Amino acid sequence: MTRLLTLLFLATLPACAHSPAMPAPTPVRQHATPEEAVQAYFRASDTGSSQTLRSAFHPSALMLHVDQGALRAVTQLEWWQRLDASTSPAQPATERHLKVLDREGPLALVEAVSRWPSHTFDDLMLVVETPEGWRIVGKAFERIGAGGQLATVPDADADIRAVLAGKIEAHAAYSPALLHQTHTPGCPYYRVHVKGVPFDWVSLSEAAAGYADHQSRGETDRESPWRVLAVEVRGNIAAAKLDVLFEGVRYIDHLLLVREHGAWRIAAATWGDPKAGRP
Repeated sequence: MTRLLTLLFLATLPACAHSPAMPAPTPVRQHATPEEAVQAYFRASDTGSSQTLRSAFHPSALMLHVDQGALRAVTQLEWWQRLDASTSPAQPATERHLKVLDREGPLALVEAVSRWPSHTFDDLMLVVETPEGWRIVGKAFERIGAGGQLATVPDADADIRAVLAGKIEAHAAYSPALLHQTHTPGCPYYRVHVKGVPFDWVSLSEAAAGYADHQSRGETDRESPWRVLAVEVRGNIAAAKLDVLFEGVRYIDHLLLVREHGAWRIAAATWGDPKAGRP
């Protein structure tokens, strides 16, 4: 009996060995533009739908805000559970509008304003084109009470530009210490069309490990020219756009910054080749 089972097993091997590999599933593309992704976020908020929210945001994206000087971060999972656990009907906003502050190729920076009778949210968002379509990968917001206005932060533009100069120097010196000084610990870096990879992301610690490897070999990069192209301040949150010519390729950075305990730091970032993947 054992010999018969062995023969039957061996007889199946050629068929298995020559069976065609199952094709990888084709990603379902949603949201053909950054505006569509933000509109999906609006619908999710107005209807209380975590399913719609999942289509708008990448699951790794953080929702950031500053509360009494301290940075607060909410994960997508926490946000979904809040929506699913709510026993009250969703309260749609009375007014919503969005503005694309900057877009180059597969990277966009968007501002969204949502109003209710009691308060207003002013969002700054990083939106990128992924294989599944455009998705929000970073969101920082300010909450404004009824009749209120965004806080005016003295010297915000100059202070933010000093942080950006520190980020640029961190790259030039390949300095993990400067990355730590200029970024929040949980800052993610999303990469879009970098060295043939359409989309991925790394933690700040992973980026710092790469810098440390360069630094240990005595390497620097002071040849790549950087420019700060724009800074947008909204109370205790801000956004910035930079570009750099690195190894013959122009890359852009979109950054979200937060002011925690009086100090500005970078809290989320996207970067990539704005021309890659384009005809």
